Amino acid sequence: MILVFGGTTEGKFVAKTLDELDIQYYYSTKTKVEYIGKGIPVFGEMTTALLEAFCKKHDITHIINASHPFATQLHQTIANISLKLPLIRFQRTYAPRTSHPLVSYVDTFDDALDHFNNNRYRSLLALSGVQTISKLKAYWKNHITWFRILDRDSSRAIATKTNFPKTHLLFGYPQAKKEEIALFTQIAPEVIFTKESGNNGRLEEKIQAALAINIPIVILKKPEISNRYLCIHKPHELIKAIKK
Repeated sequence: MILVFGGTTEGKFVAKTLDELDIQYYYSTKTKVEYIGKGIPVFGEMTTALLEAFCKKHDITHIINASHPFATQLHQTIANISLKLPLIRFQRTYAPRTSHPLVSYVDTFDDALDHFNNNRYRSLLALSGVQTISKLKAYWKNHITWFRILDRDSSRAIATKTNFPKTHLLFGYPQAKKEEIALFTQIAPEVIFTKESGNNGRLEEKIQAALAINIPIVILKKPEISNRYLCIHKPHELIKAIKK
């Protein structure tokens, strides 16, 4: 039995692949999501101890981590297990980092806040997701800020808990360059903030849209991942790893 951590486009692809191979699996997500597949859905946050107990109880032979690149706590929880199981990280692809005077990369949220303050930006458009509202509170409490979040009740609930102004919430997914240019032009922030979310997060479209209208963009680098994982991103590599 395989345990898949999903809730992403990559997770859906892994589930579809396992369905086609007729391999049994559990599909785990932090919160309950709509799931269509042959696997057994489970949800809820796991500690390392709970994860080990689950693997033993259900005779897990492989763990495939296809969760979001910034799910750092989950990545480490899986890497910390003492069980000698193959840990496969099926991840999205990333384009080379952009070298341009208007493009800056930072390692942490504190680095991002320092960058905003050092450059005296007076307004911000954050495309980094609802979970980052609390991380940037030190900035938006004193400066005009917009956050684009997913149009769903759970995201609204998280935003409400932070006391972020509802009037400055935008709803939707990353768009093509043309649509992003239209949004950036309408909002006209002094700086844009996003995550290094790879091709699925349309990072390149965001960068090119920002450059097209000369707005600086600050990008939070994707976190490093434990070397316990076998990191792959191609379908044939996934199939090979599973069969092996």
